[in-house]
Amino acid sequence: MMKRLFAIMLSSVVMIGLLSSLNLRADPPTPDDHRDDGSLLTPLMRMKLEKSKAILEGLTLEDYDKVASNARSLRLLSTESGWNVIQTREYADQSRDFQRAADLVVEAAEEKDIHRATMGYVAMTVRCVECHSYMRKHREELIKLPSE
Repeated sequence: MMKRLFAIMLSSVVMIGLLSSLNLRADPPTPDDHRDDGSLLTPLMRMKLEKSKAILEGLTLEDYDKVASNARSLRLLSTESGWNVIQTREYADQSRDFQRAADLVVEAAEEKDIHRATMGYVAMTVRCVECHSYMRKHREELIKLPSE
């Protein structure tokens, strides 16, 4: 029963990760950030996505060092100025929730607790999806791009 639950959770994580990577636009893109599918991916988003993928790979291989180091990197990236593109309470709450989830992934990986690390990764991924949804809904009213 536990193995089946774990397999379902891991499948969910993979699907959420794939869905969240389809349209990542948290900070303003540059012309060089076009992806093959025509969407845009900023350098910071590219780093975040690569770290997230590496965590998933680490989880599937039970490579705890890979999981912990990439979760630490994501936690550190979340403090960069490029991460904090808007100053609203909702965005700050989303960032704090993401940071707590990343901390949980690190802690669980250090304890070699694959189930807890996976649940932390799911929580982290949900935060990403929720924040990106929030950004898409409120982008124009929240981010005032400089006029040229």
